[in-house]
Formats: sequence, C-alpha cells, structure tokens
Amino acid sequence: MSDDVFLPWGVVTPEFWTVTEAVPGLRAPSNVPVAERIAEISALATEGALEKATLLAGQLDEDHTAACGGTVTTATADIREIRGYLASLSGDHRAAVGWYLHMVRLRAGLHGPHHPDTEAAVRRTYSLWRGIGNPILSHRLGQELLTSVIGIQGPHSATAVRIRQVLARPALEPPA
Repeated sequence: MSDDVFLPWGVVTPEFWTVTEAVPGLRAPSNVPVAERIAEISALATEGALEKATLLAGQLDEDHTAACGGTVTTATADIREIRGYLASLSGDHRAAVGWYLHMVRLRAGLHGPHHPDTEAAVRRTYSLWRGIGNPILSHRLGQELLTSVIGIQGPHSATAVRIRQVLARPALEPPA
C-alpha cells in the first residue's frame, strides 16, 4: 500500500481559521489567552458594560470548554468565578452563589480541599454570601453554602462552624 493514501486533502491556511460563514453560529476560536480575556471582561464590567461582559464570559466559557475537550482546568474555575462575579454585580445572588459554589468544587477537585487556592475560593464565596441583603435568600443560600463547605472541608472546618453560627442568628440581626 502507498503512503500517499494517508496524505491530507489540502493545506490549512490562516483563512481557514477565520472564515466562519460556512457554518451559521460558529465563531472563530480566540487566540487570546484566557487571563487576557478575563481582564477584558473585568474591565467591561468596571466600565458598566455588564451585559457585554456577561456575553463575553459565556463565550469564553464555551470556547475554553471546547478547547479543553471538557477537561477541567484552573482556567475553567477562573472563568466560572468571573461568571459568578458578573451575576453578583447584576444582582442575581442565587446565580452568583451557584457559580461560586461550582467554582469552589472545581478548585477542590483540582487541588484538594485544603489547598490555598481552594481555601481562598471558599473565603470569597463566604464573603459573597454575607453580602446578600435579603435575609430569606441569604439563609437559603447559606444552607447550600454550608452543605458544600461540609462536603469539601468537613463539618468541623472553621468556615463550616462560622456559617452555622451565622445561620443560627435571627434573620434580622445585622451581620457581624
């Protein structure tokens, strides 16, 4: 058998990667590193372009997930955290806490429950939760946070103990 049977059908040119009209809805993959794209998204949010930042964060999430074949990376956790941050800026506390809890679980899976990145992520999630002004929603999301923290760090971790203390207070008592 001849080896030329296995030769490619053509040479891929740079235009191949930028032309997307052939498949409706297909975007050309971005060659910009994830950290730079996150910085751009953050800058847009700071400028008040929250809708655009949210759209770009979703696109980044899709692009990165596809590029990694669904494999979870630290960048995946970073992207999910920025999505939570944007949800919190838009006032969607339920979605924000959901993204942050997802991010904490990803970091725990990547690094372990007691890794500094995981512990810092738990603290950021706790802080986000404590900033929720609606006491009923805060209590409900606090229960979810407690369940997640217990699953990641154990029932006797400092964070789990602190969350239980906060949840035990009357709903109208001001935060400590």
